[in-house]
Amino acid sequence: GRSPVRHPRMLSAQLLALQPHALRPALTPTRRGSSFWSEPWTEPLLFQSAWRMTLDIQSGGARLAVPLEITFSDEPVASGDFRWTVEEPTCCPARRLLASAGAFVGPKGEVSVEARPGGWLAEPPDRCGRSALRFYIDFPDGAQRNGAALPPGRAFFRAACWDGAQLRQFEAEAAAVRAELDALGAAAEASASLGLSAERAEAAVPSERRQLLEYQLEIIERSMPDERGVLPGPGDLQMAAGGELSIKTDGVANMWGLISSNFDTIGGFTFAPIRPAGAEVS
Repeated sequence: GRSPVRHPRMLSAQLLALQPHALRPALTPTRRGSSFWSEPWTEPLLFQSAWRMTLDIQSGGARLAVPLEITFSDEPVASGDFRWTVEEPTCCPARRLLASAGAFVGPKGEVSVEARPGGWLAEPPDRCGRSALRFYIDFPDGAQRNGAALPPGRAFFRAACWDGAQLRQFEAEAAAVRAELDALGAAAEASASLGLSAERAEAAVPSERRQLLEYQLEIIERSMPDERGVLPGPGDLQMAAGGELSIKTDGVANMWGLISSNFDTIGGFTFAPIRPAGAEVS
């Protein structure tokens, strides 16, 4: 007989049903009984943890690499500067980010790069346990090496951290979905080699099932670490091994930030832990 017609609404409902439980629209708050907008925009596991951070800016074959150390303090910042992504909730102030001076070797020897304290916040985790980590540092004099430059002023950084248990759960789920997709692909090749009719091939390997699995995998992978991977942090926190470095580029076109702020990504950075949370800050 004829195959039933699949309506868009029916497919949407099936896509939603296939999403992992933690990815479905939450009927209850995501953490500690509070909502996304009212819960603290921070990660207590990071308090007083210190990290070695290396800025990496490349331009026209030139490279500027500036290592420095940062500490995620628990001291609130009265007025942060996080409008570059979303407006900081007034109920959830940013925390102070401590930063040491950086240094690199230039043509005339070692060059010191002054860094002043900034601020940081961690967004409430998404349904895969991923929390966007955002912070800024002021570099009053900037830095330059062979044409690769960090302009003077405020630099903005974006990375992420994960709840370790949730990350492992969804990594396993993604692996299972990939395995099923591989099996469906092999079955489709076998059907084609047998010369089955389109109807019989569809019965053997339903295209709708493949679409549902591909959608599910896409949802999970949006929240997974990138190719740089993660580093173990305090507790079971998993920290992204690196992220993006941006600067504000406001001007006439956006009325110097009155309409909205423009940002350019000029490089990246990598992390390495140097002190766990709870240790004494020298």
